[in-house]
This record gives sequence, structure tokens and C-alpha cells, in this order.
Amino acid sequence: MMHFANRKGWHSMSRLGATIGLVAVLAAIPAMAETGIARLQGGTQVIGLNETASFPITSSTERSTEFQASCDIVNGGGTASVVFDGDHYVPLSQPGVGAVITLDPGESKHYDMTGTISANRGDAFIAFYLSGAPQAMCFPGMQCSGPEKGATSVTVTCTDGAAG
Repeated sequence: MMHFANRKGWHSMSRLGATIGLVAVLAAIPAMAETGIARLQGGTQVIGLNETASFPITSSTERSTEFQASCDIVNGGGTASVVFDGDHYVPLSQPGVGAVITLDPGESKHYDMTGTISANRGDAFIAFYLSGAPQAMCFPGMQCSGPEKGATSVTVTCTDGAAG
């Protein structure tokens, strides 16, 4: 059994441990601030058939960062299929990467996106690709009217949603 005969030494060790812990926490604060939040380089882009509206994202090269953005897709005419893409983006909201967004003539859709951007070499982005009109399903023996008239363009507007 061990006895602490020298209590003064015990308190010095306790203070030393607390000081080391405080220094470690203070040293970590700048690193935590650096990880922060990913930033979308927003804007408005009009895309035609088989074109992509791409929005770069600035984030940490060392660790994952939080991401928030808002995007609006506006269809001027015809039916549109828009495919959502993202590199280094891990969505926690709709749309998911690979999702096909269908828009009727004159329709618009709004997305408040949240997620994570994984550590990368500065090549993170989200994008919207106008792939044409949705294909109608037609089974043998059915009267099919043919493909729908597709949109010739859509407008995509994205803004950074990060606070601060």
C-alpha cells in the first residue's frame, strides 16, 4: 500500500497535469477553427442539353468539413431531367449524388443542402447536368406517344449557406 506522505509534491503533479491539459486544448483551438466550414463558390449558370453547371467548393485538405448551400433549378420550358453530381460531397440532405431531378415545363425546385466535404486536393464541387427529357415507359401492346418534348435549357443558382 502506497502512502502520500508528501502532499505538496502531489499537488504540484496535479497542477502540472492541469497545465499540460490546458496547453493542449489551447493549441487545438486554431486547428479546430481551420477545419471550419466548406465554402461554395456560388453563382447562376444557364445550361443547355448535355451541359453541366459546376460549383467549386473550398475546404480543408486535411480533414472533413461541414457544408451548407442552397440551390434553385428553374426550367424554362419542356420536361427536364437534371442529374446531381458532387465530388468529395457526402450529402446529409436531398438531393443525393446521382439523383435524377425531374422538372415539368416552367417548374422550379429549391434545395437546402447540408453535408460534409471530405478532405481533398482542392477539387471538391457540386454539379447539375441537363441530360434531356425523362423517357416514357412503354410496354409491348401499349399505345406510346413517343418521347416528351425536352427542355433546351435550365437555370441553376447556388449560394453558399455557411454562417459567418
